[in-house]
Formats: sequence, structure tokens, C-alpha cells
Amino acid sequence: MDFKKIENIFLLAFVFLNVYLLVSYINRAGMQYANSPAEQINIIREMRDMGIQIPGNLSDEKQNIYYMQANSNNLIQDNVNSLENQAGSVTSDGTLYTSILSEPIEIEGDPSEGVTDEQLSKLSAFVNSSAILFGDQYEFLRYDNEGNRFIFSQVVGDTPVGDGTSEISFYYGRSDGEIISYQQTYAGPMQQQGDSVEVISAKEAVEFLFQSNELRSNTVISTPILTYQRTLALEDLSIYGPVWLIPITESSESRVLRVNAKDRTIVSDPTESNDAIPEPIIDSGDEPDEEEDTESDQS
Repeated sequence: MDFKKIENIFLLAFVFLNVYLLVSYINRAGMQYANSPAEQINIIREMRDMGIQIPGNLSDEKQNIYYMQANSNNLIQDNVNSLENQAGSVTSDGTLYTSILSEPIEIEGDPSEGVTDEQLSKLSAFVNSSAILFGDQYEFLRYDNEGNRFIFSQVVGDTPVGDGTSEISFYYGRSDGEIISYQQTYAGPMQQQGDSVEVISAKEAVEFLFQSNELRSNTVISTPILTYQRTLALEDLSIYGPVWLIPITESSESRVLRVNAKDRTIVSDPTESNDAIPEPIIDSGDEPDEEEDTESDQS
């Protein structure tokens, strides 16, 4: 028996096996690399190559957050008569209060060019006064350029409600720099449901929008805001889940995109499916109609 020949055969087989294992390892490493932070950096670089402006403070930190439950209530309708220095009305379902102020709030500067600390200080003081129901539960969320309104949202824990179901909108008059009206919704007290869940980071939400072809060239992205949005509405209760709210500007037109922070899906604008709400009060110089039904009298 030619042992030398057999030895060479085993040696060649061993070499081929090692080559096969090496190639397999390189392929697996390449697949892992494709999902590594390096690829994420490439996504950001590709966005910048398209002229998309990304916030410098875009966080890649993940958070844990609870789903929340709000029970149906009539808290606005039950307490509206306590408000002073305004005339207002409540919708038939008791969820939306529209107010006309007897003393307009004067705002200096144009908020569309950037909300100032002075503007926020004046509005925050009003929100926390006796002129607003449950005002201590609301904080400033953002300025809506398209609707010319300052938006304050109910904050649950550290997370604002960003879908319009629990917010105060102050309508800004560009012609005179005054706020003569506001609208308020209030979801009411909320309770945690189940265990907390891990949500995607702000950076992952922005990257998902880009990969889903939701962002065009030269889009300007503002800082994403982790919010609550109503995901289930029943007769007796509503469930709120985590949604990334991402304001963007395209060709001087502002809008907001939303990403489900748990399931990583595009979320539609809640106003597209909600029932119509009254138009904001526009300052025309006319006094409110004395015959109009009101839930709180002007004092």
C-alpha cells in the first residue's frame, strides 16, 4: 500500500476543506457587516449626498416606553364653566373646546422664523393660569408653520401626546401678531398597560423614512419627537402607543411624518381619519355673536 500517496490525498482534502471554511466565514462576515453601524453611517452619508439636512443631535439611543390607556371622560365639558376672560363652546361630543379671548395675547417676532424663549414664556404662563383647563399637564411641542399655531401637548410621564387628541393650539395672527383664540382637547388621566417595550431610536426612524422613499432631495429634517398616538379608540377607552413624530420641510412646505416606534412602520396623519373639527377663529375685527351658544360666559 502506497502510504505516501494516501497521505498526499488527505493533505489535499484538508487544504480544500480549510479553503471552503475560510470562504464561508468571509461570506458570513460580509453579511454581518452589511447590518453593522458602518452601513448605517453609509445611509446617513447617502442622505447627505442627496442634500437632505439632518439634525446634528440625531440620537441613536433606544428607549423603553409603556403603552397607555385613557378612559373616556367629559372633563372638558364638566369644567369649562370655571374658565375666565373668554367666550367658548364645546363640541357636541364634549371633546373639543374652542375659545375666543377677551384680551388677545400679543406675540413679538415671527415664530415661523424660530420660536423664541420670550414667546414660549408668555404662552406657558397663560397655559398654567386659571384661563386653561388642566394646563399644568401640557408642555410646548412645536410650532406648526402651515397652521400658524403654537401646539402644547399633554405630557404623560416624559412623553407628549402628539396626535391632536390632547393638545392646546394657539392660533397666531400673522397680520397683527396677536393670538385671539385657542382650541383644546384633553385625553384625561392615563394608566400604563403591560410591560414596557423597547422602541427604535430617532436615527433609526429617520433612516427608515429614507429607505421607505419618504424623503426627497434637499429635504430639511427637524429634530424627531417621541410621542404617544392613539392606536385604538373604543367607546369606553383609548390605547396610546409610541410614534416618532418627524417634522420636515420640502421646498418651503412643512409637514410631519410619523413612524411607529415599536413596529417600524409608516403611520398616517391622524387628522386624515379624524372627524372634521371647527375652523380656527380668525381675527376679522368683529365681536363674537352674542346669540351664539357658549359653555362659558365672557367675564
